[in-house]
Amino acid sequence: MPIALCVRWLLGTGLLWGALMAHAAPAGFSAWMEAQGPNHRASLTVRVQAGTADVGRAGQLFVAALLPSGQIVALTSNGWQGVGAGGVPAYQNVTLGQHTVPLVNQADLQTLSGTAIFAGYGTDLQDMVSRQAFSRVYVIGAALAGAAAAGDFLTFSINVQDFSYPELSAATVTRIIDLHERYQLPVDIYLLDTMLDVYQTSYPTLMQRLTTSPYVGLNYHIRPPKPYYKGFDWAGLTSLSLSQQTTSIKSYESFVTDPTTGLSTARPGGYAQLISLPNARPAITAAFQVEDSLLNASAAAFRELGATWTLAHGGGVLNLGDSARGLYIRPEHFDLLLFQSAGTAASSLVDAALQSAYAVSGARAPFFVGVKMHDNDFFSQRSAWLTVYMDGSRRPPWNTATKAALKSEADQAAQWVLYEGALQYAQAQAQRLGVANSAGIAQLRVAGSATLHISGTMHIESASTDWPDVDALIAFFRRATTTGKVGAQTSAMRWSIGADINWLEREPRAGEVISTLSALGVEWDVHARSDADRVRCATRIKALGGTPSSVASGLATTEIDGLRARQTGAAGDTWQAESLWGIVVSDGLPTGADDTAAGLWRPRSASDWKAHDPSASLVAVGNAGRTLSSAESLATKITAGGYGQPVYSATLNVSPKTLKIIDTSDGIDQIEAWAARVGAMSVVKWATISATASAWRSAGGLASRVNP
Repeated sequence: MPIALCVRWLLGTGLLWGALMAHAAPAGFSAWMEAQGPNHRASLTVRVQAGTADVGRAGQLFVAALLPSGQIVALTSNGWQGVGAGGVPAYQNVTLGQHTVPLVNQADLQTLSGTAIFAGYGTDLQDMVSRQAFSRVYVIGAALAGAAAAGDFLTFSINVQDFSYPELSAATVTRIIDLHERYQLPVDIYLLDTMLDVYQTSYPTLMQRLTTSPYVGLNYHIRPPKPYYKGFDWAGLTSLSLSQQTTSIKSYESFVTDPTTGLSTARPGGYAQLISLPNARPAITAAFQVEDSLLNASAAAFRELGATWTLAHGGGVLNLGDSARGLYIRPEHFDLLLFQSAGTAASSLVDAALQSAYAVSGARAPFFVGVKMHDNDFFSQRSAWLTVYMDGSRRPPWNTATKAALKSEADQAAQWVLYEGALQYAQAQAQRLGVANSAGIAQLRVAGSATLHISGTMHIESASTDWPDVDALIAFFRRATTTGKVGAQTSAMRWSIGADINWLEREPRAGEVISTLSALGVEWDVHARSDADRVRCATRIKALGGTPSSVASGLATTEIDGLRARQTGAAGDTWQAESLWGIVVSDGLPTGADDTAAGLWRPRSASDWKAHDPSASLVAVGNAGRTLSSAESLATKITAGGYGQPVYSATLNVSPKTLKIIDTSDGIDQIEAWAARVGAMSVVKWATISATASAWRSAGGLASRVNP
C-alpha cells in the first residue's frame, strides 16, 4: 500500500488505530496535548517526548489532523496544508528529545468539533508509521463538549470497583463507553488498582476501548485494603515518619495490591501503572481519601508519581482553580448521586442539582455538578468493597468470595433508563450546558488571566427627600473622577449615575448636573421602577444633553425577561437594555434583597436568573457587596490566584444624599485613600458598569459569577 494511503487509513480508521495500540511504541515515547481555554478561545500546544533510545538522533516531527469530513491536513513550517498523494509532510527536522509544537492561540475551534490531532516522529514518515512512534493527542470537543461559553458543567463519573462480578463490571463499562460515544459526551472512569489489574489481565478489548476512546478520561480511586485509606491503617503507617509514609504509599501505588492480604504483589500496577496509559492525563487521583495524618504523605507520593489533580469530598466549596498540598482539586459544587433516584426524570434531577450549586456560599462560576454512578449500581445491590471490607474486619485477611446480591432485571433496567436520560438531557441542553471530563476540566483551568473591573455608581430615587445637594454632588464627582490614577492605571476611577424620572423632570438643575458630570466622564445609566419609566428616563437624559447608557440600573428579578425586548414609550421613543446592575430578589428593597454576587453572567430567565445561558441577550454585572472593603477583599483574593475567568466585577455604591458608601461612614476622603491603594494592584481595572460588560463580552463572555 502506498505510504500516503497507509497514513490515510491509519488516521481514518479506529480499527487500525486499535490494532496498532496493541503493539509497543518506542520505549519512553509519549505525545500529548496541552490544551487551555474553552473551545471558542482555545490554545493548543503539542508535546512530544522521543523514545529513550532515539534521544539525540536526527529525526522529523509530524503533526496531522483528521477533519470530520475525512480530509487530512498536516502542520508544516509554512502552516497547515492539505495532504495529497505525496503523504504527510514533516513539520520540522530536529535532534530528537523533548519537543514543543504550538498549534493555535485563543482560537475558535467550535466549527472543528470532532477533529482528531495526531503527533509523532521518525527518521521519515514510513519510519514513524512502521515503529508506531505516534499517537492521537487530542480530539476537539471530546473532553470538553456543549456550550463553548458555558457557566454550568456536568461531569459524568463512573467509579469502577466491583471485583466480585468482573464480567458484569466489564460489560457495564463497555456499555457506558458505547453510550458516551453515541451521545458524544465525555466521561470519567475511576479505576481501583484491583479493577485496572482485572481489566488488563482478562478484558483486553475493554482496555483498548478505555485507552483509545476520545470521550474517556482515565482516573484513579483508592479503596481498602490500602492501609492508608481512611479508617484502614492496619499496617501502622501513621506511626512512621513523613518520609517513610511517602515511600510506603508510593511503593503501594507502583504494584498491584493483593485484595486478600492487603500486601503488594510483584506485578506493576496502582496509580503508577494507570498514569502511563493513554487517556490518563491528568489522571485525577483520590489522594485525599486517606487518614488525616497521612494527607501530606499521600499528596507527596502521588505528586512524585506524576499526579497534578486530586479530588476531595466535603470540607467546603470546591471551585475550579482551587488547590491543596500541591495538587489541583477537581471542582464540584453539588454531588448528584444519580443512582439513588431511579424512576425520577433525569432532567429534573440535573436542574435541581444546578439550583443547589448556585446556592453554595462562596461558589464561583463555572459551576460544576458531578453526576456520579458506580459500576455496581447497574447490577448489584451493594458494592464489592463495601461488602468485603467495610462490612468485614478492618484488618487482613479478607474473604473476597463474599458477594452482594444482584438487582432484579427491572431495577437494573431502571438504572440504565436514568443514566441514558441524563445523557439525553445534557445533549439537549448543549446550547447552555457544558460537559467535561478530567482532561476538559484541566483545559478550563487557565490561571493568571483574571482582572477585576471596579466601577462607582449611585441611584437618585424619585422621592425628593433623597435628592442630593447639587453643589455637593458636583464637588464630590470632581474629586471622585480624578482619584485612583496610580501604577499602571490608564485612567482615574470611572463612575455612573442612575437617576429616576422624578428627579430628571423636577430637579431644576438636572440639566446642569448632567452636562457638568458628563464632561467629567460620568455615565448616565437608566434607573427606574417600570419599563415605561425607563424609556422616559432615557428620553429625558437625551433632552438634557446627556447620553443614556444601555445599563438597566436597579431591577427586580421578575423584570429580567421583559427587559430583553426594546422598550417603547408612549411617544414612540425607544431604549434597549444590554446590561443589568443592581438586581434585587424582592420589591421594596428590604434588608438582604440585593444580590451581592461578584462577576458577570447572562441570566437564563427571570425564574432561573443565577444560571448562565451563553445565548441569552442580557449581561448581569455583579456588584460584589458595593463597599470599599468588599471590593478590596475580592481584589486581594484574585491577586492570590485561583480565579480563572478573565473578567470579574465590583461596584462602589454611594448614597446621593450623604455622599458616603451605603451602610458605611466612608466618604470621598476614604474613597481617595482606598483608590490609591487598590488601584496599584495589577488585577484592578477602573471601568464603568457598561465598560465592564463590554470588556467581559470581548474576553469571551465566560461566566464569572461569585456567590455572596
